[in-house]
Amino acid sequence: MTKRAIHDVQSFLTFMQSDGDRVYQIVNVELLLRRHPPEAVVSFLQELHKDYGKALSKLIQEDKTSSQINELVAKRFRIKMAINTIRNLEKEDQAA
Repeated sequence: MTKRAIHDVQSFLTFMQSDGDRVYQIVNVELLLRRHPPEAVVSFLQELHKDYGKALSKLIQEDKTSSQINELVAKRFRIKMAINTIRNLEKEDQAA
């Protein structure tokens, strides 16, 4: 996987906090992809996505007005986009 591809994946997993003072990484995917195959990283991200889903369900049952719901939804979306990007890059690599 190229550095540019890894940067694209990391972009989905990085965001500014709402106050704009701090950059937050959900996961340092660059480090993971250096040490593990893409399939293992996708599997880890899927588990993380599922864990955030469970937390989201619990939070919705407790307090539907919580601002943490927005954060969890955003994190789940970003993780899903990162998973899709890795999978698409793997398909491109296999096709080439």
